[in-house]
Amino acid sequence: MGDPGASFTYDRVVREREYQVIVIGGGHAGVEAAWAAANILDAPGTVALVTTDPSTIGVMSCNPAIGGLAKGQLVREIDALNGLMGLAADATGIQFKVLNASKGEAVHGPRAQCDKHAYAREVRRLIAGRPEIKIVGATVEGFVVRGGEVVGVEVVTAGGERVCLRGRAVVLTTGTFMRGLMHVGDVRRPGGRHGESAPGAVASALMGLGLELGRLKTGTPPRLDRRSIEWDALEPALGDEAPVPFSDLSMSGLGHPLAASGARFPVLEQVGCRQTRTTAAGHELIRANLHRAPMFTGQITGVGPRYCPSIEDKVVRFADRDSHPVFLEPESLTDDWVYCNGISTSLPAEVQEAVVRSMPGCANAVILRHGYAVEYDVVRPHQIEASGAVKDAGGLYLAGQINGTSGYEEAAAQGVVAGINAARRSLGLAGWVPGRDQAYAGVLMDDLVTKTPVEPYRMFTSRAEHRLVLRSDNAAERLTGVAKDLGLLTGSLGRARHERFEARRAVIEEVVRAAGSVREGGVTLARAARRADFSVDDFRRGVASVDAGLVSRAEGLRVMGTVFAGLRYEPYVERSASEARRRAELEHRGLPAELDAEVLRPLRAEAREALARFRPRTFGQAARLEGITPADLTLLAVLVSKRPPRAGLAGAGA
Repeated sequence: MGDPGASFTYDRVVREREYQVIVIGGGHAGVEAAWAAANILDAPGTVALVTTDPSTIGVMSCNPAIGGLAKGQLVREIDALNGLMGLAADATGIQFKVLNASKGEAVHGPRAQCDKHAYAREVRRLIAGRPEIKIVGATVEGFVVRGGEVVGVEVVTAGGERVCLRGRAVVLTTGTFMRGLMHVGDVRRPGGRHGESAPGAVASALMGLGLELGRLKTGTPPRLDRRSIEWDALEPALGDEAPVPFSDLSMSGLGHPLAASGARFPVLEQVGCRQTRTTAAGHELIRANLHRAPMFTGQITGVGPRYCPSIEDKVVRFADRDSHPVFLEPESLTDDWVYCNGISTSLPAEVQEAVVRSMPGCANAVILRHGYAVEYDVVRPHQIEASGAVKDAGGLYLAGQINGTSGYEEAAAQGVVAGINAARRSLGLAGWVPGRDQAYAGVLMDDLVTKTPVEPYRMFTSRAEHRLVLRSDNAAERLTGVAKDLGLLTGSLGRARHERFEARRAVIEEVVRAAGSVREGGVTLARAARRADFSVDDFRRGVASVDAGLVSRAEGLRVMGTVFAGLRYEPYVERSASEARRRAELEHRGLPAELDAEVLRPLRAEAREALARFRPRTFGQAARLEGITPADLTLLAVLVSKRPPRAGLAGAGA
């Protein structure tokens, strides 16, 4: 009844359902992929969101926070593309803070501590309000493959019913669940996060498609009972007095999903966190128990995130330090759980308790849930395109931690890109990939397909060579017009976002005109903005006469800040743009999808191997590959121009 390429036998299937896009996984990548696809398809029942337990959609598995350095820029970009993460964070944030606020605008990082229960509820509420999205509570057993393309999935419902879901594109977002294994000391149990199992069928199905899998590791810290902490004796870690939202729809409430109920930003009560630290005594406890730590016994084989290490890893790597900061962050307004940011660990439970109680203010602390590490399978991302599409399995897209990334924001950004491209494929439209000079999301996707992460990938401002342009304050100017062109601004939210965008753009034009005509100390405000002693407040006073009636006063201040940042960075941006123009031909000059091995033979073996492994689509991507030098690139250009493509890359590294 099926064909030999199918990954399951059809005679077990009792029902079939038809969709245009099928999204597997209800985490941050999955909900954004489904949301983006729904925006584009804009028709009821066209998107299936498949998850084993629908009640866990939108759950914050680790830190109950959204944004941060570089991550906040990603959230703003997701919002500019009409995504949902910024909306949910604004509706449920209990502490907002712009990190690096004392530094230049290019490295400002908006962050929100959220009520984790409220956040998940808000995500589920938003998804439930989309008639385009149908929730399917089921576990994926395999893919339907015809002619080398993925055209559906087989799932098993909680009641044991086997169903075939057919679609024109499938987005897979497994998070940490693909053969996930959790560790606390020498105790191991299958699972992708606390209390949830980790099915292995998807990993087998991916290997059946010929994909190379890898193994990575992440971790989470213990959670404490706030009532057992000497809370008031610890140093406060407070949010900003004037909270800044992520979403352009949150500033005045106009167009925000909660506006009908009269909600205004910030919606929830704002709270303070507390700061403590590890101690020399705690470090000695850790050193004395390293032989029981899964990371050091060989029990864990996956590689963990270098930039978010466990406390045992910190103690070993920074042996000269006798203290590390720990932030105690309330997880909700409705319970007493506190997240210990800074001591991710998989040490045995009794060691965790001793280490926690060695910290100031925590002598009597009660651990409500011990920290643990999670190992999980990933697909090596050299096998995907920057659109999220799997190179050798048409119709299949990957997003989130399955691609080797770490963090909610990185996952969500990939979900948006994959969802857009899956929907466009289902409509027979060309794909879309954000450029490195257009978005942090573009940097993220390009880095994944031109490098092989040996550890979970985390976004940093230092990864973006165009970071002076890719600021959090100008995300709408960079991407909302693109969202309009892609068909993402549909429905009431899309229309409201477009209205806000046009209104903001009109005010920006007025402010720019004023900056070019109003003079300050003999020069225009536009020129004065470049001086180190000229502040954004000076600029705002200078253009105070601009009529910002099209937006709220608070957003008017933000607009002036955006224009000021653009003017301040203008000389550097112009220089960067000039360099970008010189690189543009190389960046967008296409490479054949397949290259004749004989053509590549004059290249160094390392260069041939890199080209064979990554199969770059442009010379720009090839230039960023590990193992490719400028000399290799020059020779490649000559070789490709002399001889047309003929056969595949197989053997190119021989």
